[in-house]
Amino acid sequence: MGVCVRPASLGDGVAVLSLLEDVGYYPEPISFAQTFRKTINDPHFLVRVAEESGRIVGVATLSLRYQLGLGGLVGNLDELAIVPGAPKSALRRLLKATVGRARALGAVQVIKNANQNTPPPRAALLRARAAAQESLPRGA
Repeated sequence: MGVCVRPASLGDGVAVLSLLEDVGYYPEPISFAQTFRKTINDPHFLVRVAEESGRIVGVATLSLRYQLGLGGLVGNLDELAIVPGAPKSALRRLLKATVGRARALGAVQVIKNANQNTPPPRAALLRARAAAQESLPRGA
């Protein structure tokens, strides 16, 4: 079975949290749950998941807002995460479906700055610290 993309539901929360942890982000679970619940019901925010064989392999979030200078609705791709080893089509389908939905809702422009304002994953920071410790001379 191939990859399908659909709107996230409340029941996807644990899988989405797990996916974010798999790619190196570690959101605080209670804050994540509160934010997830708010965003999946917010008409100005899209949360889409890519699913393969009943398993969530990707998530994308896109916020919608009006911009006076453009005279219309603007979509901003905020987050995009795919599980390592997911089918190559998952990223493409997730991106296409999320941007397509924003356009269907009337977005005159979609800005694709995924993960731009998200702090670096803690896993990457921990690896960098470990590498720095290993490079120090013994006894330092």
